[in-house]
Amino acid sequence: MSITTRVQRLVKASIHEGLERMEDPLALVKQDIRDTKESIKKKKADISKQENMNHVFERSIEMAGKLAQKRQDQATVAIEKEEEDFARRALLEKKQALKEQDRYRELIEQNKDLILQLKEEAQELEQSLVYKAEQQQELEYQKEAARAGAELEKMYTRTNRISKQSFEETEVFDKWKQAAVEIENEDLKAEIEEELAQLKASRKSE
Repeated sequence: MSITTRVQRLVKASIHEGLERMEDPLALVKQDIRDTKESIKKKKADISKQENMNHVFERSIEMAGKLAQKRQDQATVAIEKEEEDFARRALLEKKQALKEQDRYRELIEQNKDLILQLKEEAQELEQSLVYKAEQQQELEYQKEAARAGAELEKMYTRTNRISKQSFEETEVFDKWKQAAVEIENEDLKAEIEEELAQLKASRKSE
């Protein structure tokens, strides 16, 4: 959007929207931005937590593997010593360790899906944050335009008042000036009549 188009749209908006009516939307957008930032922060914390859980599961898989191998070795030794009961217990614990490995692998896969979902949600929130930031900027522009419009309106009203006062003063002055001219004309007329009378009198005396 060009600067000229933006300014034209803001000026039009300022005509229809007052400062008070724009305060609430701007405050709501700012609060929405704060809430979105907090949600993004929480999502990222959840992602970090789940990634750490995967590390724990991987270590558990490794430990279970070592335990299974250890019990396998013990069962082998027990068979050599003809200690079948001990061998049975060792093999049972081996199978339990291998089941634990499978369970941790499943948890890792589930956790990967959860991490992917959290990352997508965080990305959506970040994209919405960009839009909300633009919306905030737009409302701030409108607010400034409305404030400038209000100032221009005050200036226009003040200028009109001064112009009206000046016009009234000029009108009074013009009337006074006209009255003064009329007075001067009356005096001039009287002087002419007086001079005319003198001329008539001088003619009669001749």
